[in-house]
Amino acid sequence: MITLFTTPKDFTGIFKVIQTNALNSWRVISHDIQIIIMGNSDGSKDAAKLINAEHIQDIKCSPEGTPLLSDLFDIAQKRARYNILAYVNADIILPPNLLREIDHLDNKFNKFLMVGHRWDMDVDQFIDFKTEVKRKIFWSSIKENSKKHACTGIDYFIFKKGMYPKLPEFVVGRWGWDNWLIWKARRHM
Repeated sequence: MITLFTTPKDFTGIFKVIQTNALNSWRVISHDIQIIIMGNSDGSKDAAKLINAEHIQDIKCSPEGTPLLSDLFDIAQKRARYNILAYVNADIILPPNLLREIDHLDNKFNKFLMVGHRWDMDVDQFIDFKTEVKRKIFWSSIKENSKKHACTGIDYFIFKKGMYPKLPEFVVGRWGWDNWLIWKARRHM
């Protein structure tokens, strides 16, 4: 199994739709996965409750109030019930086959870092991921209505607990930290 963790923006306007869809897609992957939502953004506590996730409000932030990645990773690795963790941007809808792909890597490698970037698609309505028919309609629409994002935007990092014992104080949403995580993993594998 896996521990997913994230820090969302405020659940207002279109971000409420986008992030709610993403989090709901995570929960339907399995009711047994651990999901940790961090930060004090408006609506994050309620969103966590709706999908049976943990909510951790108090996290370290930059002077401007933006979460520090170092604290997110530290908290997640300490609280994780599972040996595999995933930092996922809160607006990313995860595919239903995610656990199968992770199991494949876990069975093949002692250490790994799985990263990926998104397929962009405008979604401005709530998706009912709990209903199989509606899930299938959504996933089939991806083929026609989405566009692969450039590889420069990495949206998830899946790794084994302990891979990142100490991160620099990177600020979420700023450039460079994603490439640093890849560099660090390559240096220690």
